[in-house]
Amino acid sequence: MKVSRMALTAGLMISLAAPLAHAAESLAPPHAPLIEGQTVPVTAYPDQQALLQNADSQLATNKRRVYDFWRTVILGGQAQAIDSYLSANFVEHNPLLPSDKAAFTDYVSSNIPAGDIAREIPDLVTLVAEGPYVVMARIALYPEADGSNATYTSTHFDMFRLESGLIAEHWDSTLFRAGQQVPDYGDNMAAPVLGVAGMAQLAQLDNADPQLFANKRLAFDLWRHIPEGGREELAALYLDPIYIQHNPNAATGREGFKVYFSRRPETPVESFLEAPLVAMIAEGDLVVQVLETEREQDGVTYKVPWFDMYRMENGRVIEHWDTASKGELPAIMQGIPMQ
Repeated sequence: MKVSRMALTAGLMISLAAPLAHAAESLAPPHAPLIEGQTVPVTAYPDQQALLQNADSQLATNKRRVYDFWRTVILGGQAQAIDSYLSANFVEHNPLLPSDKAAFTDYVSSNIPAGDIAREIPDLVTLVAEGPYVVMARIALYPEADGSNATYTSTHFDMFRLESGLIAEHWDSTLFRAGQQVPDYGDNMAAPVLGVAGMAQLAQLDNADPQLFANKRLAFDLWRHIPEGGREELAALYLDPIYIQHNPNAATGREGFKVYFSRRPETPVESFLEAPLVAMIAEGDLVVQVLETEREQDGVTYKVPWFDMYRMENGRVIEHWDTASKGELPAIMQGIPMQ
């Protein structure tokens, strides 16, 4: 059953019996049924082979390299295959993993049982590639806090930088959890996450494709004005009225977005992002924004990338994913009580 945008934005409590379709060439999976005022569960892409396609042969090769690395090494535990995927100068930013190819090989050998190479990645949401970067989004499952054994979904992100056909660098959205200890890898400790500050960020919006450039600019300006600047009244400039939300702390619909960010006080709007920008990656109808953020857990301060992914349609953001679990906020919202 379809629902009109007028009905959805009029505040009616509407449940759709089936997902709304979007363009077949979209890099985003069909979404779960919409219930206004609620978060939409994260779903997997139904045709993974389609995600590996790109008119640019180098981007297609990069996506295939990341996809095969995950199936072979991370899911299959084939440590002996790592030389086929990782650069000799491999750099790791996940603070729970070692940053060195030999140390990473030892980690896989010790922690991932060797088995069959996975045919597919069962929880894959999408793959997005631009330049030397590939971003992989997967479904993250978290337990509900009520002890019911029920779970809810969010999104886990991994970002890879490739060099000469091999993975040279990796970031992901892993956070410390209460009581978790950082392994001591000595000289092979993970490298800190570092982004670009100030007007130098604008270089990351460049793309020879005018539509991809426009999509990146839309995501960049949205973040400047609303999450950072607290100007939620500008939501109509950036968001489709339907606005499908996958962050488990916020509601679907443009009004739900405005309520979520209305807790952010107004601050001066700059020409650049307040948080250092690690990467801005666009392919097809998707844009992935990666910010450097600082977190503290059990007295340990560390830096982690914060990922937001947007689907664009008709010059507006119509769908959004990020790395949040319930009660977890981006750095710009920390210290603001959840409602």
